[in-house]
Amino acid sequence: MKKTLLLIYVIASSLLSSSFAPAQSPTKTESNQMRRVKSQVLTSTYLPSIRVRFDKRFKYVGSQKFILYGRAQVEQHFFVDADKQRRIKGMYMVQFEGYLPNVNATYDYAATKTVNLGGQTYIANAESIPNVLAALKQDPKSDVARAASFLEGKGYRIGESIIFQRFVRLVDEAKQRVHFALR
Repeated sequence: MKKTLLLIYVIASSLLSSSFAPAQSPTKTESNQMRRVKSQVLTSTYLPSIRVRFDKRFKYVGSQKFILYGRAQVEQHFFVDADKQRRIKGMYMVQFEGYLPNVNATYDYAATKTVNLGGQTYIANAESIPNVLAALKQDPKSDVARAASFLEGKGYRIGESIIFQRFVRLVDEAKQRVHFALR
């Protein structure tokens, strides 16, 4: 029997309180402290300013930062609900992403469906991936492949197939920074 992992890029409105941060860039000290996790709460102080509280069954397993395709800075945070064999039953992945200063590009997400979470409008979509291994091999340098590698490096096991929902929010007027969550 195939194991299916339910991943949803989602931040439930009951978990979310957010507001937009000032438009100026952070100082060097601020950039080192822009995002932190304490007592099941992820706090971001810049693009966007947001606080998200996760249910205690989701264990914070860490974060990673990397440059995606040489174009964007990415920061991912992971909250995982796993069984005793460390098979992931459910997960939240919160990702902050923005184009590098030397990249002249904008994010262009189709807003076919939107939802209001914590007073903010998010673009929402859902997807099923029937063969996770094949999808990861197709683009091994993607943000999703890097997330899978990070989780496997922490000893977690991802199912053969997944269903996820993603919520995306453009957080600056230039559409060069984006925040999204996956559950």
